[in-house]
Amino acid sequence: MEHTLRQILDKLDKMEANMTTKQELEEIKANMVTKQELAEIKAELEKVKANMATKQELQEVKANMATKQDFTLVQQAVLETNEIVKRLETKIDSHEKLLTLLSHRSLEHEAAISSIRFILTK
Repeated sequence: MEHTLRQILDKLDKMEANMTTKQELEEIKANMVTKQELAEIKAELEKVKANMATKQELQEVKANMATKQDFTLVQQAVLETNEIVKRLETKIDSHEKLLTLLSHRSLEHEAAISSIRFILTK
């Protein structure tokens, strides 16, 4: 009988060694989240995931963006085009003046020809 009691006590000691105290249980509870809190965290995580870009999307955006070098090249082309336009405007102004001068001469010549015809027809 004593042997049986000893076995029972040994088993009880083993059980006690494997059990937690109420204080340990309270500490565990304090460090754990509730199912509600976990659900809220999961919902927030899903919102974050929905608003984040994937690496693939980021690479696609990068592929469609101009680089600083591209911008510099475009800026240089714009400046060169601006110079060309200014030269063309200067030439057009010069041509307009020449056309005006030629128009006046043509009118003068036509007036002179009309005068000569008038004199000849008298």
